[in-house]
Amino acid sequence: MAPPPFSMYSPKTPDGDGGPDVAPVFGAGPGDDPGYFASLRGRTELGRLRLMMLVLVAAPVLILAISPMIVQGGGDAPPWTYLPLAGMALTALAVGPLAPRPMEPGGDPREVAKVALLMFRQAVLLRFALAEAVILAGLPLAMVGESELVFVAGFVFGYPLLIWLALPTRGGVERMRRRLEARGAESHLWAVLLAPPQSGTPGQGGGTPA
Repeated sequence: MAPPPFSMYSPKTPDGDGGPDVAPVFGAGPGDDPGYFASLRGRTELGRLRLMMLVLVAAPVLILAISPMIVQGGGDAPPWTYLPLAGMALTALAVGPLAPRPMEPGGDPREVAKVALLMFRQAVLLRFALAEAVILAGLPLAMVGESELVFVAGFVFGYPLLIWLALPTRGGVERMRRRLEARGAESHLWAVLLAPPQSGTPGQGGGTPA
């Protein structure tokens, strides 16, 4: 007998990623999303992830604020110092949307939903890393070029990518869901994102989103 389809998605089993067990709210969709900031008040997987990403996307803004104290000099930087930033931004723009990879159809819906959650988390963090790298690379380049304008350029290149690629807005989640389901799979991504974490033995699905 062939292995269950979820084994094709990730080398880890759904219960092996260290995350909380969840009872997917099957039938949930983007219309059940209460909104970005409203979801922060609940205990759903989506709300917890959104809160974490808000903290992460605030860090580059703080670095930008203190960059004048880090970078010495205010002259014009050599043009070559901007080229790596443009290249990294183009790389993030090209590679970021490819995550997550599509899932194969089939499998037990509860297990598929757990794997979809794991793949979604991994994709968000990968996209974040790609976009943040553009911003952070601007700091050493600004030091070399002795101009904080280089870091500002990295911020201008990278921060919109950070918001577009990694922030789990409703549209961002939908884009990743379509990516997961590109081969005809049903990921149940919204069902698992709108599920509250379960403490102890997993219960039965079908609750209502928090």
